Amino acid sequence: MNLVDGAILSADDCEPILENLEHRLIVTLEQERLNPNVVIAACHKLASELDEERYLAKLDLPGISPALGRRYIAEAKEMLRADILRARLSMELGDNYTQRTEPIGVLLHMAAGNADGLPAFSVLEGLLTGNINILKLPAAEGGLTLELLADLIRTEPSLSKYIYVFDYSSHDLTHIMKLLSVADAVVVWGGDEAIAALRTMVKPNTKLIEWGHKVSFGYVTRSSLSTVGLSGFARNIVETGQMLCSSCQGLYVDTADMEEIYALSERFLPLLEHEAGALATIGIAAQATLELYTASLMTTPANVRVFRGRGCGIIAQSNSYVESAPAPRVPWIKPLPREQIVRTLHPYKNHLQTVGLLCSGDERISLAQQFFKTGVVRITQGENMSCAKPNAPHDGEYPLRRYVKITNIE
Repeated sequence: MNLVDGAILSADDCEPILENLEHRLIVTLEQERLNPNVVIAACHKLASELDEERYLAKLDLPGISPALGRRYIAEAKEMLRADILRARLSMELGDNYTQRTEPIGVLLHMAAGNADGLPAFSVLEGLLTGNINILKLPAAEGGLTLELLADLIRTEPSLSKYIYVFDYSSHDLTHIMKLLSVADAVVVWGGDEAIAALRTMVKPNTKLIEWGHKVSFGYVTRSSLSTVGLSGFARNIVETGQMLCSSCQGLYVDTADMEEIYALSERFLPLLEHEAGALATIGIAAQATLELYTASLMTTPANVRVFRGRGCGIIAQSNSYVESAPAPRVPWIKPLPREQIVRTLHPYKNHLQTVGLLCSGDERISLAQQFFKTGVVRITQGENMSCAKPNAPHDGEYPLRRYVKITNIE
């Protein structure tokens, strides 16, 4: 389904609108700049009146529990609060920014589908900076984004001409090219292949704003292998399904000794099983079992050892490659001595995001500095790797700055 003028429409009903889309956008651009206070007030009202039960039913992340769903909703409501949004505008753009900046114009958001609702917040950032926003829904979106944006428009109907949502497949090049042709900038969330494809499609006079796929992981030192700290990693792995850019894909250990890797795997497995049992999901458990079985058929004692658990597992490997977990709840554990952090991880620059650091207090700053040299932008505790913080940057950048242009009048 699609969203135009605040109404949810079928694909057929959208065809004449798409043909006339450029004219619609020009008419809106000719009007006064969208007042950020209107957007802020609408977001605050939406958060205060949000029907949590209705949104909880819409959440369809694999394996999500009602408790986790309520936490996600609470985080979203906090980010929509008026004081949070005003603080964000001030921090990212400075005071009196409306006198020094102008919106880019029309933003086309090519959103990723790794978490329901996130595309709506990409549109919100475009609204805060005064832009018209066209959103192409990701294939895996479960309807939460459409619901949020429709509710926002019902809260403040004047926003309808600044929000368009189209549910076209990425393979539908006819419609995608039409959307690209009317955009002043394309905001793309996705992996290298998606970004590379768009680079060939976007015209030279259209700005490309990339939020590429990132990988995150944990790093533990031998002096700090506490059960509480390790449980935090296990909780993140299970709760997020390792689907997010900030999800813990695996653990690096400050060692070159594979026997220590195997020992940690044996210690970590029951912690992972405990968290997986608390959030039992048949589909994810089956996927994990299949992946572990496949890995066991391919494994040799020289490079891989598989540790199977109930609905989860661990793959211990001797290589230090950065990679995504092979399946939800199947993290890897690998050796990475601290003196090799920079040389090992620097080739993955611009693909790294968060490191959950489990170490002693006097090691934390020096290790963090080593990771920052590799392109990592965020250091947290293991359990906080995927916590949404109000006003936090995206991948080391403030996004609102990318959605405006700095202007001056002589």
